[in-house]
Formats: sequence, C-alpha cells, structure tokens
Amino acid sequence: MTRPVISLKPSYNSIIRGCPGLPETLPRLECELRIRSSDGKELYIESVEVVLKSTESLHNSGHSFTTRPKVEKTAVHYRKNIKVSDKKLIGIDIPLTIAVPDDIKETNFNSRFGHSYTTFECRTTYYTVAGNTLQETFTTAVYVERYDLIASPKHTLPLSRMYHSPDKRVQVKYEVQNPCVSTDDLLHLKLDIIPNLSSSAFSSSTRHFSKRLKLKTVTFEIKEYLETFDSHYDSRENIIHTMTKPFNEVVPKSGIQFEADVRIFTKNLQFKQYEMSLNEPAVLYRLPEHPPALNERPPETVLLKSKKDLEPFHYHSSITTHGRLFSVTHGITIKFKIGNAKDFELHQPIDISPWVKTQMKHIENSIARETGVANNARAFYDSFGGIRRRKSSGELEYPPLPPIVYSADASTLKSLGINYNTNFKTPKRVLVIE
Repeated sequence: MTRPVISLKPSYNSIIRGCPGLPETLPRLECELRIRSSDGKELYIESVEVVLKSTESLHNSGHSFTTRPKVEKTAVHYRKNIKVSDKKLIGIDIPLTIAVPDDIKETNFNSRFGHSYTTFECRTTYYTVAGNTLQETFTTAVYVERYDLIASPKHTLPLSRMYHSPDKRVQVKYEVQNPCVSTDDLLHLKLDIIPNLSSSAFSSSTRHFSKRLKLKTVTFEIKEYLETFDSHYDSRENIIHTMTKPFNEVVPKSGIQFEADVRIFTKNLQFKQYEMSLNEPAVLYRLPEHPPALNERPPETVLLKSKKDLEPFHYHSSITTHGRLFSVTHGITIKFKIGNAKDFELHQPIDISPWVKTQMKHIENSIARETGVANNARAFYDSFGGIRRRKSSGELEYPPLPPIVYSADASTLKSLGINYNTNFKTPKRVLVIE
C-alpha cells in the first residue's frame, strides 16, 4: 500500500545551528523535512504536524520521590500544523527553522538521579485509495549541548571567601581558582586557616590558646545535589569523591596556608576507558596482518538499538544542569577537624561543564564562528519576513520558507529516479536495488 516515507535531512553538518544557552548565536533547529511516496505512486497528504519537545525522567527506584513508578515531565517547545495540498503528489520537501529556547535542558544521563532528552516528531496525515484517513509518524532524537558553562579562565573568574567557625575560634580564607570545572578535571583550592584572636573565646593569653588549637585533618567531598520540582520540592545528595589531607599541626598565630587539588571525575567510566583505548599505539598504528582475501565473508554487523536509552554514552555523566522537573547541581564540602575547638564544615557551590579542557579551543572557535553566522542568518530571514518574538512565550519564531512539491509528471519521476516498466499491462516499478 502506498504510504508516505518521512526523513530528516540536516541543512548543515548538525541539525542544531548556533550554540544553545547563548542567545546571540541564534540557537535553532535547521533542517529539511522530506516526505516521499513509498512506491512512487501518487498520494494525498492532508497535513503535516511537527513537534519539538524535551522530556525529563527521574529514576524513582531507591529514592522514594513518589509512589508512582514513573516520574516524567515533557515540555513542548514548538508545535506547528502545516496544510499541504488537496492535490495528488509523490513527495514534498519542507524547509524548517525552529528556535531552540534559552532554557532548554541539555541531553544527559545521570545514573543516580535521572535523564533528559529532546526529540523531533512529525505526524503526516494522508488518504488511501479507499478514502481512509491514516497517519504516519517519524521520531528522531535531537542531541542538545549547552555552551553557557565552559571550564575556561576566560569565562569563569576565581572566587574568594571568608568563613568563621560556629564557635568563632577559627577563620578560614579560601580561594577557588576554577569554580567551573569539566567532567575530568582538578579543582584548585588555596586555604588559609587562622586562629580568630579577636574572639571572646580566647583569653588575653593568645599564645596559650594558639598552642592548644590543633588542626588534625581537612576532608574534601565533591557532591552532586538533586532538586526535584514535581508535586513538592525535594532534594538528595550523593558524594562523588572524597579526599582527606592529614596535618596534626598546632595552628600558629600566622595560620596554616596550603593548596589542594581535588579530583573531579563524573564521566561514565566505561566510556572513559574506551576513549583512552583509542589513543593506544596498538590501535592508532596497527596494520592488518595480511591482505584480506576476496573470498572471505565480511564480519557480521549488529546494529544496537534501544528505545529506552536515548542518550549515547558520550552523554552519560554528572554535569550541572537545570530543568523543569529536576536540576542537578554540584558543590564541594570542606570539613575541618580541630583539637580544642568544635569541628566544622563549609560548603561552596561549583559548576561541572561537559566540555573538557582539550576541547576549549575548538568550543571557543565554534562560538565565534556561530556568532558570525547568526548575523548572516538574520539578514537571510529578513528577506522572508524577518524573525519575530511570540507574545505568549517570548520565544523567537522564524518565517516559513517555500517548500518544494513533487507532482507525478514524467520529468519529476525521472529526476527522483522513479522508473516504471511499461511492458506489463499494469506498469511495474523498476527498483534501484534488487
């Protein structure tokens, strides 16, 4: 039976142009929607509906967020119903430009908390020869990466803080040199632990108390925090990495100054090992042992498919991400164990970006390039009516571009490679590959 076959052709290397998270680059989904007759025969296409949406899903097992077995929330970013034609045709190409919202959540899979993904859907309504109305659906994943968090000194400045212990006996000056790190990085810290001699907890004999104040250990904990916004607010935390630095030193009046590099690693371990294996000399420079024989059968190829996991392994990591159902943030907890004083701890938020340091130069070049392309894109869309902003949502809306309609004439069939053998009473389609 004749039916429409739907496919998506990116107009460039990626289906998403611009840099999501940076409005000046005009983040947008730019592609060509192709609909063709399955057998080259004519069909009636009544309408085409396109939808761009993001889905957030929580891993409820082991967390007891709710009694429901599944917790999901879907945000529809774009929905449009396109009236095609009441004439017979064999295909149509529809150029599409869909604005990517500023608050779109990036594609990510957090093994402990949840995952999020974005999909593009197309529903084509058509008529059969018998007059029945049917629908053909096409769905594809759209991998979204945000560029607003970049672990580069050009984008994030060091921060300094002063903290007093609850008993006012100790003050801590600390500096975080890189408050935004990547999924495989080192967090650089500088700390200065000083006795608070002006505190009433000390007597006039400051020397006496400075000898008794003893720094035993300092423990660093990298944590990820889950915040949910479903029926009620809830939060969870998970310790990613712990490092303890022993001292057992008396804190002098001048204090104790030291630096610490805390390991940050939130990527999928198996994917990390796979990346490392690609750089091995045995893989990079390995040659075949003998010329392949022509009579040998090629190795069997198995295409792995999964309807549940819409995120490739590259996206399996713990990153700082904000959404409508849940957000994942990060921070470092520094615990101080001190003799003759109360133990205390301090908390400092940090951001974890998916972009690793080796990619920084390429990412910055991409942002600069896409900013320039966005200026040319504005001029292009101005010739078709210009880019407007919706009053309801405030999102950008691009003008429609003219489609290409393929009617069932001889020249169109020939251009599309659709040929028929007329030696039969009923012409039969000549297949390109038999």
